Amino acid sequence: MSQVLYKTRCYLVGHMQYQDGQEWRTKAEAKLNPRNIVTFNPYKKPFIKDLDESNEQRKVWDSMIEQENYDELSEQFKKVRIYDLNLVDRSDFIVAHIIPNVASWGSAEELAVANRMKKPTFISVEGGKKKTPLWMFGMFPHKYFYDSIDQLLDKICQIDDGEIEIDSDRWRLLATELR
Repeated sequence: MSQVLYKTRCYLVGHMQYQDGQEWRTKAEAKLNPRNIVTFNPYKKPFIKDLDESNEQRKVWDSMIEQENYDELSEQFKKVRIYDLNLVDRSDFIVAHIIPNVASWGSAEELAVANRMKKPTFISVEGGKKKTPLWMFGMFPHKYFYDSIDQLLDKICQIDDGEIEIDSDRWRLLATELR
């Protein structure tokens, strides 16, 4: 096993507010972490001074909305946004799972930022590649859209094993000793 992606960093982008996004992230972590690929999961922030974005905290934010406490909610979410976008910046590549009919505004911005930065972005689409939103075909090479998270993770493992050569100028990996 060659471990092309040894000690690289991957941010896990996907729904959290209108659909629980923990299951697919847990699967990604279980597959990538043993390969020494660091995964940044927004449910488990990696910073020394972390912000809580757990399901419990989401209930607090829902309560703020119910109580129309928009000032405090805005202040808290400005921080969440800054931290999450920082994880896009720090990542070598992105793994995303989208559900086309579930709005995920943070994911949309994270994917737009990753695209502007030309980061390799692997996207699994609930319902299969044929359900990919048309706009996304204009953002990313279609070869990075997958029918399932399992198919996507298998592709990353094939790249890590050296079975598939990195074939995109989107990859800008540091030398292994500098990661």
